[in-house]
Amino acid sequence: MNLSTVTQKGQITVPVDFRKILGLKPYDRVLFEKKNNKVLLSKAVDIMDLSGSLKPRKNKGMDPVKTREYMEKHYQRA
Repeated sequence: MNLSTVTQKGQITVPVDFRKILGLKPYDRVLFEKKNNKVLLSKAVDIMDLSGSLKPRKNKGMDPVKTREYMEKHYQRA
C-alpha cells in the first residue's frame, strides 16, 4: 500500500510504483473516474498516440468535386 498527501493546492504525488505500472512520464495527463464509491486513475490517451491506428478509406476513383456535391446534397449538418 502506498500513501500520498494532498497539498494545500489539492495536488497529490503518484507513487513511483504506480507511475511505472501506468507508464506515466512527466507532463502526461491522467484520468480520474468514480466507480462504485472508488476512484480509478488511468493514463489519458493522447490523440497523437492514435496516429496510424485507422486505415484511410480508398477514394474508389470518384471525382472529388462530385463527391463534395453529393455530400452537400445528401447530408445535413447537425
